[in-house]
Amino acid sequence: MNGRGLALGAWVGAWLGACLGATAAAQAIPAAAPSGPARFVLLQAGSLLAVPGQPAAREMTVVVKNDRIDRIAKGYLDDVPHSAADTVRVVDLRTRFVLPGLMDAHVHLHMQAGDTTRGQSPRRGRSAPLLSDRAVNAVVYGRRTLAAGFTTVRDLGSDEESIFATRDLFASGRVVGPRILASGSPISATGGHGDDTTVDGDLAGKRLMNGVCDGPAACMAAVRMQHKLGANVIKATATGGFSGEQSFESQFTLEELTAIVTAAHQLDLRVAVHAYTPKAIAEVVKSGANSVEHGFFVDDATLKEMKKKGVFLVPTLSAAFPPPFLGVKDPPSLKMRDEAKAFERAYAMGVKIAFGTDAGTFNHGENAKEFDLMVGYGMKPMDAIAAATVGTADLFGLSEQIGTLESGKVADVIAVTGNPLDTIAALHTIDFVMKSGVVAKENGIMHDGITYLPFGSDGPRRGR
Repeated sequence: MNGRGLALGAWVGAWLGACLGATAAAQAIPAAAPSGPARFVLLQAGSLLAVPGQPAAREMTVVVKNDRIDRIAKGYLDDVPHSAADTVRVVDLRTRFVLPGLMDAHVHLHMQAGDTTRGQSPRRGRSAPLLSDRAVNAVVYGRRTLAAGFTTVRDLGSDEESIFATRDLFASGRVVGPRILASGSPISATGGHGDDTTVDGDLAGKRLMNGVCDGPAACMAAVRMQHKLGANVIKATATGGFSGEQSFESQFTLEELTAIVTAAHQLDLRVAVHAYTPKAIAEVVKSGANSVEHGFFVDDATLKEMKKKGVFLVPTLSAAFPPPFLGVKDPPSLKMRDEAKAFERAYAMGVKIAFGTDAGTFNHGENAKEFDLMVGYGMKPMDAIAAATVGTADLFGLSEQIGTLESGKVADVIAVTGNPLDTIAALHTIDFVMKSGVVAKENGIMHDGITYLPFGSDGPRRGR
């Protein structure tokens, strides 16, 4: 190839890289609102933690213009320069502690423990809900999650349809709900954790749709299918788990894990891998995955590698506690967690930690109990809040858009009545929620969150 060809190739590669690099953020967060009459909301904050990790400030105003933060001002503003066509609203949060919207990096919105379903597809004595049931559940549980102050979540393990429909519904603005990064079906080995396929019907086609694969080539195909269906992120299951019947040992080979990660990264999709035991977690880190989910029995050598490579731990401490309705006393999962102390060791070693709960194994809307556990196990309240804002935004690849309250960023804002830096339990009672500049909850009461559009104006749809 001559010099001109090489230069053209380099230019095309750079252009494609820029386009692909924007893909994940563009899917998750629409572009700023177009020009026209502006909608200003002035949030008068008694205390403002604009950037978790930095000190909170007193008596500030967050100036929101449309869906973005215009600026942060000292004192309590009750007006800003505006045209006659613009609107200006003041929200009095002078007795409140204001901070960025929280994020949960590991939820399952389509279900929660104890749900009853319309029986279908019996498998091993269990029944699966219809996809339509799952979509309805996800809308209800998504709204409940938003009411709890979580404006962005990462749904890690659903199916080929329901979570994408819910994500797109919330993204369209027709119903106000949390921003969702969705994996669709988890990538699982045959018979492994997450394999919910049956042995009847079109097994090959169903396996591909459900992310079930064996061998590097098949695993790459499974990743590409989830991307085609609309995935923002890829979830893989490298071991069994506390809630399953499989072994905690490795279910994928290193070659299979590497193929999963390679295929995902080619598509600018980050990879979250469910893994419990030392050997499996070590292979997850070697594969180039972006986060280890759970990681309950990780060893120190792998934690050092995670720190070196910038691999996140999403500890999901709540997952060690069986759902209360089961009435399990002295659960072995909690005993194993407490003996291994993976979270405490990771925190002490400076491994990147992102907030994640595994909500769905317990009631949605109770996500904040993870804060109690993190702080109870030794994390400073400020660091726990940073993990659920700055840290999760970094893991999601959305730090330029969300995670802090700064000029130009998306206006995801919450407020509580107490000071969570003193008492982390203050985050259990969310008084105010704004998502993308829209007030969703005020004075402790959720708005109905429904936008009634003209007939035929049903918002964006996923391409097929």
